[in-house]
Amino acid sequence: MSDYQHTSQSFAWKANSFKNPADYTIQLDDADRREILTAVRALPRPNEPQAFGKDHFRFGALSRRLQEASEQVRAGRGFVVLRGLPVDEGVSIDEFVAATWGIGTYFGDPLSQNTNGDLIGHVVDATAVDPTPRMYRSNLELRPHSDITAIISLSCWHKSEKGGASVVSSAVTAHDQIRATRPELLEPLYRGFYYHQVGEEAPGEPPVTRTRVPLFAVRDGQLSSRYLRSNLAAGHRQLGVPLTEQELEALNYFDSVTTAPENRLAFFLERGDMIVLNNYTVLHARTSFTNFPEPERKRHLVRLWLDKPGFRNVPPEYNFHEANGVPRREGKQASLDFKKLYADDPVATGGVADLKVTDDLAAGTTA
Repeated sequence: MSDYQHTSQSFAWKANSFKNPADYTIQLDDADRREILTAVRALPRPNEPQAFGKDHFRFGALSRRLQEASEQVRAGRGFVVLRGLPVDEGVSIDEFVAATWGIGTYFGDPLSQNTNGDLIGHVVDATAVDPTPRMYRSNLELRPHSDITAIISLSCWHKSEKGGASVVSSAVTAHDQIRATRPELLEPLYRGFYYHQVGEEAPGEPPVTRTRVPLFAVRDGQLSSRYLRSNLAAGHRQLGVPLTEQELEALNYFDSVTTAPENRLAFFLERGDMIVLNNYTVLHARTSFTNFPEPERKRHLVRLWLDKPGFRNVPPEYNFHEANGVPRREGKQASLDFKKLYADDPVATGGVADLKVTDDLAAGTTA
């Protein structure tokens, strides 16, 4: 398509596209929770849900709603929030993880999330035990970004004492606003950027992607996006290829559009909430957070990366590795110090942007 046109209008939502959270939420009831727990507790090894597929989670009425939600993620607005996963007393963390896994099977097939081959990720603040954790395993603010997967889900076992609000924004809305207001900035975004592979590259591969990864691309009329500003800043820094003034202006403008209050939703994932995102059309972020002092109450989200055949036609560059996600690689692990990167290269990284989302705003108690 010429002139940056596309057929992905259903994904182009703004904050005022929704009257209230019920417009994008599926509320689970007691019957749903019984179905989920019955399936989970029937697993031969409930603490190893990765060994079981969708056939082990044959829900009743909930199955139909999950299938509809999956289609909404693939071809509708691009995200859904499920509320009310089982977390009551008597439900263990293992059972909650298995419930997350079972629901996830209705949205896609699991992908490895790191070089350990983990199919289930735990989003916690790991800075006390890992001096260079990937950004999501810190308590730092995460600017709007997309991960190297087709679909991502996050379910909440515990929320933090303060902060940790979730923020989502439509990449399609951002694209169309840039096209309408600063169309000359789309060219560098379509051309793309080099990405650092944070130490997870395959043996014999360079530490930076061999080709530029387009921030925007149109295939079969569908507009898709891939964006991790810290990783692209690190890639250009590693290569000694500074971002041009136009590229920086385009990235800064993209950031300003995606974080604008009118273009994003901000809310807390409460205990038992699960959000599922189309990672090619919806950007996600979170505010910085402070944990409760008790270790058993620390913020803990369970993460899945998913894909499914025919989900979306995207550029091959969107797979940083030989397969979607991060393939298992013995002896390799993420080693890039993101905190140092932000300090050393604040212009290219854009610094750690302030999302300007207070706890009261995310909780819906203030305008």
